[in-house]
Amino acid sequence: MKKITVFCSSSQQLDQHYYEDASLIGNWIGSHRCTLVYGGSARGTMEVVACTTKESGGKVHGIIPERFASQNMASAYADEVSVTVDMHERKRKLLAESDAVVVLPGGAGTMDEFLDAYVSRKLGYIKAPIIVCNKGGFFNPLLAQLERCYAERFASPLEVGMYQVADDAAHCCRMLSRLFPALNNINHEEK
Repeated sequence: MKKITVFCSSSQQLDQHYYEDASLIGNWIGSHRCTLVYGGSARGTMEVVACTTKESGGKVHGIIPERFASQNMASAYADEVSVTVDMHERKRKLLAESDAVVVLPGGAGTMDEFLDAYVSRKLGYIKAPIIVCNKGGFFNPLLAQLERCYAERFASPLEVGMYQVADDAAHCCRMLSRLFPALNNINHEEK
């Protein structure tokens, strides 16, 4: 069973299309009998991706810092919950568990997780492919900054392949299907 780590938002004040994209990703993970590995929150697009993964037949592994777990912020959709000491340990566990990483739009925490995954892959700590879901050009400024790093030689042009960019969640799902073609043979009617 493949494990798909999803970085996303705990904000509950987003435009509806961000929740729809999270739902589409969760549906792909669940219907392909994969395990969602994510930040464990019961809020925002985090909760949506967990709910739709579970409802579509997948497993859910939430990894949440003790600070949030003690405030009853963990999702009830998780089949397994790992509680970490802090955010650093959480990121390490999220990456250690992943066969692929999907980055949905989010705030500073999500961007930190993306950059940590990027550097971890660059340095060989992880092999998981990274897909950035760039809905509506959300990540364009961050991706432009990375391009500037390549252009001005702060980063090697060899790093260009450290991540792939999807236009939206549907494109991201097609990319996941290409990464794991054996999963496309699963009978999606059985749960």
